[in-house]
Amino acid sequence: MIVNFGIDWGIDKTMNKLEKFNVLKEDKRVNSFVPETRCMTEEHLWELLKKYGAVILKPVEGSGGRGIFCISSEANEAFGVQVKLRKEVIASKDIYSYLTREILGDFTLYFPSGEVSEILSETYLVQYRIPLAEIDYRPFDIRVMVQRKNGSPWIVTGKLAKLANSGYAITNVNLGATILAIETALQRSSLNHLSHEALLFQLDHVALWAADQLQRQDPNIKVIGFDMCLDTQGKVWILEANFTPHDYIFLELEDKTMYETIQDYK
Repeated sequence: MIVNFGIDWGIDKTMNKLEKFNVLKEDKRVNSFVPETRCMTEEHLWELLKKYGAVILKPVEGSGGRGIFCISSEANEAFGVQVKLRKEVIASKDIYSYLTREILGDFTLYFPSGEVSEILSETYLVQYRIPLAEIDYRPFDIRVMVQRKNGSPWIVTGKLAKLANSGYAITNVNLGATILAIETALQRSSLNHLSHEALLFQLDHVALWAADQLQRQDPNIKVIGFDMCLDTQGKVWILEANFTPHDYIFLELEDKTMYETIQDYK
């Protein structure tokens, strides 16, 4: 069983992940940088799997990589499912029931299937799984810190890369991801042939546009930690927007300037 109801997973009290994605989708500047995201239903799961061949399932609340499923098409009408380091191959006809049992556990035994489906749709999202750029066959994503003071515009106060631990498909620090300076990550990555300056410029601008749009929904936010990424072609994507981001990971950089800037804006 993956979900343990009643546990505080580190929740943003204003908007959950799905609500944030829906808000971002409303902005014409940002919507092309947001992966297609739906509430988790059998219909939505199949729709995205048929369209993309790979999806990721996440709790709409929570952090730390808990309860995340990476799913991709396999041969012989099957799907590969990865949770942390555990990998399984599940027949296509069984994939929805398998995921329901894995997420809700024994809960599925005591409630009608319609109610189970409703709970699943309210607690999980399904999203296009972006093929992340890699370093030595390990995917990485990018944390972009955006902050503002009262009456001042948003600014980017820090960026770094999170390189997934060996064997993992996700980049959470608590699962052993390595923190790298963003310039170092780009130099070592499969995107080294692209203009680093252009990639960094676009990351900054997309983050600032997204912050502006989220502020329209919640005028009180002063800090957002965006989890962003570059796909295998160098396209920028927004993976998540965290209103209570951890900044201690910037202490792992040799240069502490970004961490100090982040503290100055608190």
